[in-house]
Amino acid sequence: MSDPVQADGYSRRSIAVHWLTAIFVVVLFFTHEAARGSLGNIVHVSGGAVVGLFLLWRVWHRARRGMPLRPHQPFIIDVASQVVLWGFLATIVVVVISGYFLPWSLGRQFDLFGLVYIPTPMAANPAVHEFIEEVHDIAGHLFVPLLALHLLGAAKHAFIDKDGIARRMFKPAKVGR
Repeated sequence: MSDPVQADGYSRRSIAVHWLTAIFVVVLFFTHEAARGSLGNIVHVSGGAVVGLFLLWRVWHRARRGMPLRPHQPFIIDVASQVVLWGFLATIVVVVISGYFLPWSLGRQFDLFGLVYIPTPMAANPAVHEFIEEVHDIAGHLFVPLLALHLLGAAKHAFIDKDGIARRMFKPAKVGR
């Protein structure tokens, strides 16, 4: 089958950012249950805060630059792919923003690797903290089904449709987004 998106794929930078984002999100997911003060916790909290800026930039960049052309698919598949894509972007924003507010909602400063301390903009509020913690946890766990659907979609394009869509994440387009 011909490659319907060759002229409108992703740039080399977008591909690199996609894979870096994927690696960061997986590391942050697997360190989210680490004991307070452990290396895993430091990676999750401090690393998440730093990576969060990059992730927020990624969402902003993707929304600003738009998406490459989508292939013609049945309506329900098209809707599912859009839900997964925008679900990823929305959960990134919610997880990052709520992550910043977790220590602040306890009235604590944000500790970045013990080197930089960002003061809290709010007073301690245990009820708000519990709510933010729940939002952070739920949004973070939404990545699992979204990732599964994303991988299934990529596999569908690579092995069933053979339409070049999956290849876009490995081969930059001359005119990419």
